[in-house]
Amino acid sequence: MEKTWYSFLYIKSPILKILIGILSVIAAIVIVLVVLVMEESRMAAQTANWNGRSIEKGADLYANNCASCHGIHGQGGAGPALNSRYFFTQRVTDIGFAGSLEDYVQLTIAAGRPSNATSQWTVMMPTWSSTYGGPLRPDQVEHLTNYVVNWREAAIVQTDEEDPWIPFTNAPTNGAPPPMALAPDAGAAPRDPEVIFTQLACAGCHVMDQPQTDSNRGPIGPNLGNLAEHAGTRVPGEDAETYVRHSILEPNAHVVEGYSANLMPAGLADRMSEEEFTALVAWLLEPR
Repeated sequence: MEKTWYSFLYIKSPILKILIGILSVIAAIVIVLVVLVMEESRMAAQTANWNGRSIEKGADLYANNCASCHGIHGQGGAGPALNSRYFFTQRVTDIGFAGSLEDYVQLTIAAGRPSNATSQWTVMMPTWSSTYGGPLRPDQVEHLTNYVVNWREAAIVQTDEEDPWIPFTNAPTNGAPPPMALAPDAGAAPRDPEVIFTQLACAGCHVMDQPQTDSNRGPIGPNLGNLAEHAGTRVPGEDAETYVRHSILEPNAHVVEGYSANLMPAGLADRMSEEEFTALVAWLLEPR
């Protein structure tokens, strides 16, 4: 009878069969032990991989939904700064939040912050999670949270000068400047324009020492370094002073091309006396 091509696999010796079986069991045990030893590092690497993917997805969500208020790099704007040493090291303590910063960020994104209607941040933090009627799924809220928290390592080494956080006017914080009045005190001395510019969070959207050009545009609001040169040419019939006053009084009456409406808060003039308002307009139009 002709042998099959696989006949070499047949083992006739019982002893050889036993030896092969023993060696196979030993090899299987070794493989299991190796897998067990490597499993922890493998799981850690996989966790890091998933966290990285989550941060990438959060970056896309942030750019599309959050950057217009909080800044492209979390430096603040129409909303508070998030890439901030104060935010990561002290914020939850100052507001008496019992959970972690991650919990605070996730809850704020999910449910919004309707309680800050009287602060300088007149653009309200909306509800984002579909659980509360918003447009984002819970997993997308988690991705956004991971992206914001990802700034921690760089933020906590900021100096006082580098930290972009601006204290809430209605929420005094430990180690921060005293709260700033929303409306001017009739008996107080007029504030300097620089102080008003900071207190009303204008510095979060507008850069004063950079010109606005096609190759150097402010990410949230136009740069104001060359405002004096161009303000009088923006709206026909309005000189520079009139244009700047109207831009503050009626922010959506004329929106600079390339920028979105409703980012410049309304009602800013109500937070200044007329004397302060006039001084601020003149200061904005000083050549720089």
